[in-house]
Amino acid sequence: MGARGDRPAALWRIALKTVVLVLRVLFGLHFLVNGLNFFFHFFSIPPPHNPLALELMRGLVDTGLFNIVKVVEVTTGIALLVNRFVPLALVVAFPVAIGVGFTDVLLIGTWFGGWFLGGGTVLLNAVLLLAYLRYYRPMLVIAAEPGLE
Repeated sequence: MGARGDRPAALWRIALKTVVLVLRVLFGLHFLVNGLNFFFHFFSIPPPHNPLALELMRGLVDTGLFNIVKVVEVTTGIALLVNRFVPLALVVAFPVAIGVGFTDVLLIGTWFGGWFLGGGTVLLNAVLLLAYLRYYRPMLVIAAEPGLE
């Protein structure tokens, strides 16, 4: 095949890298903006209409756990935007994304605020985790021995 046969594969790799870059930047911006908004109030977020979601949010805020969640959003958002420690940032962000998805999809349940934002957050995080799977493979050992030598 030669050089001509390699060209479609090279174009495919470039396209995939571009898609991953765009998704990484979108996810990083989403986390950074939402995290910073908690501290600086750029835009208002209406309280959820579901009483259970409202109680969950109150509990997270009252216990200070929401501050931790928002610090995680800010730090992982920055890491994703500047392309530093991306595999680690995606793993650290995943529990937050699951919490956002659970609250938005199952408790709030509106189309935009629930399914699009909540489901989109989980989907973006999951797709990016898969895109960086090669960095996690060494951890996916069935029977690992401690590396104490």
